[in-house]
Amino acid sequence: MPSSQLDEPTELEGAWGQNQRGYQMLALVCTLLISVGSHYSAHTLGALKSTIKKASPELDITNAQYGALQSTVSAVNTVLPILGGLFIDTFGTSSGSLIATFLIMLGNLIISLSTHSRSFPTMVAGRILYGLGSGSITVVQETILGSWFKGKGLAVTIGIQITTSRIASFLSMGTAIPIADRFGFYGAAFWANLFVCAVSFGINLVYIAAMRRIHRGTPPAMLSRLRARHRFNPRLVLFFFGIYWLVVFESFTLGAGWNSFLHINSELVKLRFGVSDAVAAWSASASQVMPIFLVPLLGWFFDVFGLRTDMLVASTGLFTLSMLLLGFTRITPLVGLVIFSVSLALGPLAEITAITLILPSTSLGTGLGIYKSAMNIGSTIVDIVVGVLQDRGSRTLQETEHSYDYVMAFFVAWGALSTLGAGAIFLVDRLRWNSLLRSNAKERKEAYHAVKSKINRPAICANAPDWRDNIPLWNYIPLVTLGLLLVVSWAMFAAKLA
Repeated sequence: MPSSQLDEPTELEGAWGQNQRGYQMLALVCTLLISVGSHYSAHTLGALKSTIKKASPELDITNAQYGALQSTVSAVNTVLPILGGLFIDTFGTSSGSLIATFLIMLGNLIISLSTHSRSFPTMVAGRILYGLGSGSITVVQETILGSWFKGKGLAVTIGIQITTSRIASFLSMGTAIPIADRFGFYGAAFWANLFVCAVSFGINLVYIAAMRRIHRGTPPAMLSRLRARHRFNPRLVLFFFGIYWLVVFESFTLGAGWNSFLHINSELVKLRFGVSDAVAAWSASASQVMPIFLVPLLGWFFDVFGLRTDMLVASTGLFTLSMLLLGFTRITPLVGLVIFSVSLALGPLAEITAITLILPSTSLGTGLGIYKSAMNIGSTIVDIVVGVLQDRGSRTLQETEHSYDYVMAFFVAWGALSTLGAGAIFLVDRLRWNSLLRSNAKERKEAYHAVKSKINRPAICANAPDWRDNIPLWNYIPLVTLGLLLVVSWAMFAAKLA
């Protein structure tokens, strides 16, 4: 990380003397666990896609409507990460985490009830509430981790956070069908989600109680200083760099590809390779395996050896390769799914840590919020496109191993597009940013000092009296493009729910 960020103390450093390390570990454990319910619930619907369509014909869900149902979560999170970051900066992480975990729990309660009433609109309503909470919880987590570990193991702790989320998703995909089979009702899997979400909500209450105890022993002057940090300044967005917007483009393409494939991989394995629902669900869970083992090591690897751009290019290539293997070969699906999971391990941490390097700390929350919003805009669009393509394949090719041919061809093309974006990031970093993203720990300090003035320029320009005169016209292009894609995503979402 840049020296300016490395030299910054953690927000709470020195406040509690010898107890600081214990408080950090408590904060880390609670922060990891408050999102387990959200991630455990994220992929149950995907694992149960075929089961729901067969077991509950009253819902009358087409593949396109299923895509819209899945995209409900991403649709409500197309703007929420930015708004959530502003809310958290204003009211604090305790209030933000409490609201987020409550909405996740309430949403899953409504989804569970919808399986008994067999009401598609009720299920959509539950997914919307769940989406409102799940979109905010990641912002809460990164804000908490940034407060406690900024400059001291932040990459590693974010890696552990990603690993924890993948473990929860892995367990969800692997247990949804067995739980449904055990109780003879697919709704049982959603009630299991509710239980896990309730546990996360309880852990969040423990964290809030611990923070209140800590704050009672913190000098008022320090609390005032902490609340004054990281103020949201919308002008900063107008001065973000081209390389940042390329990372956002990767979030829109590669991130959407990851998310959308995870929503359909279980049924893909079932139809393409002729296995049962339970075997397909467990096989599909292999797509979540490698991040569990690789991401913590990658946090250390990026800090020591760099090579973020190399890993991002590798991630896009592996995604495209996995789509080719799963869609157009008869090789056992585990090979393609494991390759996909390696892509899923390499890409997110490379993108997030790249943003922390190229943006000043005062605009980091805004930058990460836009990054997450772009991913959700892409996921909303791709989920619906995939559903439409599958419906077309089902009509022309029947519900056979070939009904996903159009979908997988789309994913291959989408992966190729993301590979072009990753290649552009590699070149821009090398030619314009002194290989900051690629440099190792020894080279990074020199590379940072070479571009330090460029990194600090957005904050200086945004606060200047003549800030409007300093905005290059091309800086509006990514914002306008993202706004148009947001409108497109909501129009597609509304059309498929109508």
